[in-house]
This record gives sequence, structure tokens and C-alpha cells, in this order.
Amino acid sequence: MPEPRVSGKCRQIRSGADCGRGHRMSYRSRVAKDLDRWIAEGLVEARNRETILQNLSQGRLAWSAAGAAAILGAVLLALAAISFVAANWAGMSRVLRFAVVLAALWAAYGGAALAFARRNEAVGHALALLGAALFGVGIVLTAQTFNMSAFRNTGVLIWTLGALVTALALPSRPVLILAALLGFSWVWLESFNPFAPDIIWSYLPLWLVTALAATRLKSLASWNLISAGLLVWIGFVIWEAGRGDTLSELEEMVLFTLVAGAIALAASFARDREITGSGTLTHWAALASVFTGWALQFPIADFGDAQDRSEIYAWIEIDERWARLFGIEGGAFLIPGAIAAGVILAFAFLRRARGALAGGAAGAIAAAALLALALPYLVRWAGPEMILVLRFALGAAIYAVSVGLILQGAREARRFVGGLGILLFIAQTLHVYGSLFGDLLDTALFFLVGGLLLFALSIGLTRVQKRLAVRSGDEGASA
Repeated sequence: MPEPRVSGKCRQIRSGADCGRGHRMSYRSRVAKDLDRWIAEGLVEARNRETILQNLSQGRLAWSAAGAAAILGAVLLALAAISFVAANWAGMSRVLRFAVVLAALWAAYGGAALAFARRNEAVGHALALLGAALFGVGIVLTAQTFNMSAFRNTGVLIWTLGALVTALALPSRPVLILAALLGFSWVWLESFNPFAPDIIWSYLPLWLVTALAATRLKSLASWNLISAGLLVWIGFVIWEAGRGDTLSELEEMVLFTLVAGAIALAASFARDREITGSGTLTHWAALASVFTGWALQFPIADFGDAQDRSEIYAWIEIDERWARLFGIEGGAFLIPGAIAAGVILAFAFLRRARGALAGGAAGAIAAAALLALALPYLVRWAGPEMILVLRFALGAAIYAVSVGLILQGAREARRFVGGLGILLFIAQTLHVYGSLFGDLLDTALFFLVGGLLLFALSIGLTRVQKRLAVRSGDEGASA
């Protein structure tokens, strides 16, 4: 008999892997109510009720009032240490500066070890977090003492590694969150550092170790930070690859859309296997892919506006604008774009074969990936004369994608997918309004038509949900 499923983020009674521990009590009460209903319907044996609830109760709560107060206290103590050193900087010798910081550092780590030994985990995590913060203070102190300001970003990397080692040694989720935040800060700073290497390859092993630690410690907060950091790094890599006229602006955006989509599909495959954090990475990558895909119409709209202005302003170079936005033809885009599109197709149909994705959804994902891959070539083939047609065609495709996401979210009860479709629909509607309409009468007509369309969509979704409910009921009765 298949395992019963519950609504919301917590997917399965067996693992509760997608449920944050902060929601454990509310989740437990919901499962208890569902169990009573399932027992009455004969889906679950009554003798298994208490065993299931005891399984849910295993583990400790991640947050409590005492734990939150201890964490906030650690933050304030770290700020106090920084302020003390800064206020007495001029009057302290180098030896005294290091002695104060090192003493506080080892006192924090020693107190954390003692607290963990006495099973006072809230205080232990707080002191470990304080120690990791003081380690950063020591790095800043060293850099300022020896005038090493040019290596400030390297100091952030060293701080990240120290916090990561601390988080794994204890282990400690709060310290791991700090390490993930520092890693994100480091890749962000290095991305805009003119003295950094063209591509910061050293971020990949750091990201991988942090991801493994976040999976091991089941830290979704850390996964949010490293997911955002990975997308920032990928965007920086593509931007660097496009320098030197190797990629057009449209090709850069399409390539990021495809790579983010490939990550989303691969991570969703891992989510199907209940790997911690894969759902978070799926959401971040899907969000980046969808809204970068939505932004693909901006370069096309930019060129169309430049065409209109060139009839008034002779200084606008249309040919130069075309070359910058679309005109570069080379293999720098096709190979990585084709690989990313191939990954999307492979995981879409693999999930379809495993029953995790509907056939229509898999086909739509494949079509969207192939359309995105072909878009730069379609634009160059159509030429400047067809730019208006391309704008309308791409806008219609974006509306189709948004409606497809909404329908998919409604069919499979995936709130994120449905919400993403709604956000995309709203964003595209605002873009169309800003591009085509101006006065109040046009505004009223536009929103009237939009409101009627949304009501029609709502009625259609209601009918689809009723059909699915009737179909599932018939299948259950026949079984």
C-alpha cells in the first residue's frame, strides 16, 4: 500500500525531510489529525498510529526562546569585541591586540565545548558562533596591523573556511549558516574585484563542501545561501565569457536561462529522491531561469525602441546596436547552450519515465529549452525588419509558459510552481502594459480585459481540479 501523503511542505510521514524542525509541532498535530482520518478510512492500521507519531517526535527542536536569546547574545558579544578593539586601537600594542582577540576566541570555543559536554546545546551553538565571529575579527586585526588591505577578500575566504571547519567539527547549524553567508559574500566581492582572476574556479570546491555540510546537517537556511551564491557565480562566469565580443547580450541571457534550467531539473531529480536541500536549489534555479527567460524580450524591445528613435535622432547607430545585442556569430554560445539544453531534456524525460513529471509538462519543458536555444539564431535569421513580430511572438510564448506553470501547479498541488506562474503572468502583464499603453482610458481597458481573462482562467482551473478529483475518486473506487 502506498504511503499516505500530507499537504504542505512536509511531504511524507516516513521522513519529514522537507519539513523544517521549527514547524515540527504544527506538523505533528496535522499528521495526528490526518492519521485519525486515514485510520477511519482504513488506509492506516490503528496500531501504527503511536509509532508514526513517536517517529515524528524524534530529534530536537532547532529553535527555542533560550536558543534564540543565546544566538542574539553571541552576536552582541561579537559586536562588543569589534567595538572594543576599534575604540582602543591606537593605545594598544600589537601583542596586546592579538592577545585580547585570541583569548576571547579560545574562551568562546572552550565554553562551547563545555556547553556541548553538558548537553546545553543552545549555549554551545551560541558560543561556537561567537568563536567563529571572533575568528573573523582576528583576521581583520591581522590585515589592519600589517596593512594587508589588498587581501581583504582573501580574508573573507579564510574566515569562511574557519567557520566551515568549526561547523563540521561540532557540528553546528548556526555556524554553518554563517559560513554559507560568508561564502556568498566572498563570491559576490570577488565577482566585482578588478584584480580577481577572470573566473573564480576556487568557489566550486568551497561550494561543494558547504553543500555537503548543509546536506549532512539538514540546514535549509544554508542551502538558500549557497543556492544564491551558485547562481551569482554562474552569472559572473557567463558575463566573463561574453567579454571580448564572444557572446552577444541575448546569447548571454539565453545561456544563463538554460544553465539555470538545467540545474533546476537536475536538482528536482535529486528532490524526487528526498535529498536534503535539493528542493531549495530547485526553487532558486527555477526562479532564475524563468525570470531570466522573461527578460529575454528586453534586448529585442531595446532594439525596437532604438529603431523608432533613430528616425528622429541621427546619432543612433542601428547597425552597431544590432551587432552588440544579437549580431555575434560564433561557437562560444552553441556548445554550452546545447549541453545545457541536453541536460534539461534528459532530466525532463527521465523524471517523466519515473512518473515524477506529467507528459505534457515534460514536453513543454523540452519545447521551451529548444526554443530558447534557437532564439539567437531566429533573431539573426529574421533580421531587423521582423523585430516587432519577434516581440509579439516571444510575449505570447511567455504568457503560454506562465499559464502552463499555473496549470501544472494546480494539477500536482505544487504551490511554488503555481505561484511562479502567477508571478510570471503579472510581470509579463506589467511589461506589456508599460510597452503598449499610456493614457487612463487605455489603462482601464487593459485592466478590464486582463481581469476578465483572469476570471476565465480561474473558472478553467476550478473545472480542471474538479475533473481530477472525480477521476481520482473513480480510480480509488475501482481499486
